[in-house]
Amino acid sequence: MRPLVAGVTEAGIAALPDRVLQRIATASCIIAATRFHDALPETAEVIDWPTPFSNIFSIIDDKADQSLVILTTGDPMWFGAGASLVRRLGPDGCEVVPAVSGLQLAAAHLGWPIQDCRIVSIHGRPLEHLRAALFPHGRLLVIAQDGNSPAAVAKALCAWGHNTAQMHVMAHLGGAQEAFFSGTAADWQHNDVPDFHIIGIACDGKAPATGLAAPDDHFVNDGKLTKRDARASALAKLAPFPKAVLWDIGSGSGAVSIDFLRAAPGGRAIGIDRNQGQLDMAVANAERHGVAGFTPVKADLAKDPAALFDSLPTPDAVFVGGGLSADILALAQARLRPGGVLVAHAVTIESEALMVSAWQGTGGDLTRIAVQHADPVGGFHGWRPLMPVTQWVWLKPSGTDTGQV
Repeated sequence: MRPLVAGVTEAGIAALPDRVLQRIATASCIIAATRFHDALPETAEVIDWPTPFSNIFSIIDDKADQSLVILTTGDPMWFGAGASLVRRLGPDGCEVVPAVSGLQLAAAHLGWPIQDCRIVSIHGRPLEHLRAALFPHGRLLVIAQDGNSPAAVAKALCAWGHNTAQMHVMAHLGGAQEAFFSGTAADWQHNDVPDFHIIGIACDGKAPATGLAAPDDHFVNDGKLTKRDARASALAKLAPFPKAVLWDIGSGSGAVSIDFLRAAPGGRAIGIDRNQGQLDMAVANAERHGVAGFTPVKADLAKDPAALFDSLPTPDAVFVGGGLSADILALAQARLRPGGVLVAHAVTIESEALMVSAWQGTGGDLTRIAVQHADPVGGFHGWRPLMPVTQWVWLKPSGTDTGQV
């Protein structure tokens, strides 16, 4: 019999559907959080929720010939254990019965249409992930780590310029211990919040939006940075989308990767650079901006780039901002998925010559980006030019191979 994965609300075991209660009554083994144990039958072996979670798979293997029930909270397939279990066991390898999620109850309590809310989990994940989801007038529902989370979130919101954001903490929704706490981030004083809760955040319009490309001074860098105007143009061509994979070749401070990930929920960006100091800055910038999915790779692409590229996941987009060579361009083109895009930037005559040759050989769009900013000149102002950037954009035709060249 395949395992049953059932969601439980704060109303407890007794509120479960009859078919789930029947499976529980006849189960040989039940995996559940400690707070549910007293309501479970004495005839079953009851195992506490494993830590780390990955240990659950060995338990499932050991109980393969038994009637197994796994109890989790809310909807197992929405920020729950169900997704990991289905990935491991397959869609036919377990039965999933959802309950009303705490997120749904929180949205209902606040009167917020849940489709208009951004959902963020900081349970077992860095608090900084919250930052990428903040925007003017935004509404967020946050799955907390523990009772210390609201105070930590309030402190972080203030540090990020959202000190006037309104916070609503909703604990044990739908249960006998239901409790509510509210206040602004700047004035948050509640230190007695239960561990199990959802945080609602309502941003006002006072904090500035980051936009497609973050300002240059938002990144720790040593000058090796794709400047904001050129970066915005590159991002428009790279066309990030959910779960997209980017190769950022010559990643430097990681600015292109980070902006790409902000626009690609669940995406991955592989930053490739030969300088460990650059990679360290890129990692720090990713953490600072609250994006997940950035992977630093130290490599000298002058030495066997084909072997490195073969070890990486197939990219949906490739950005070449440094270390440009004819071999790297050809290899990146070969590894791109059909329909993927390559964007390369050059500021030197030598790199531009390589791009022109590739453009002449395989097509695409070649553009010169020249930007000037108004700067003080004595008591007046004048136009100060940045180094012009040559940009080559190449779309891989659909139906072509992703093999080696």
